[in-house]
This record gives sequence, C-alpha cells and structure tokens, in this order.
Amino acid sequence: MKHAISTYWPVAILLPIMLAFYLHTSEVRTEAARRQASDVASVSAELARAISLGLVEDHGATPAAVTGRKSL
Repeated sequence: MKHAISTYWPVAILLPIMLAFYLHTSEVRTEAARRQASDVASVSAELARAISLGLVEDHGATPAAVTGRKSL
C-alpha cells in the first residue's frame, strides 16, 4: 500500500490543478465569445441607425474624392 501511495501522490496534486486550469480557460473563452457577440450586435445597431438617419449613401453614388493622395 505504501508503494501505491508514493507512486500516485503527484497525480492527486496535479489533477485538481489541471482541472482548475481547464475550467478557468474555458470560462475565459466563453466570456470572450459573449463579448464578441455583443460587439457585433452593437455594430449592427449602429449601422442600422446610420442608415435610418441617411448617413450611409446609396451604392450608385460616386465616392468622395480623396485629397492629399500622391501618385507614384
């Protein structure tokens, strides 16, 4: 019995540490995905607001001239 305990004690210490690390990283990934989804939603809302206010032009409109551009 003493041999088995001396063989497996590192597993008893490392297993909870690895489990805690895994749970922490999965929580961080889930939080990042949630934050990215809310960022996409806010950008979509801002785009819809800009379109409804007429700040976005039609596809057929010519783009504004770019000033300060040097030709090579």
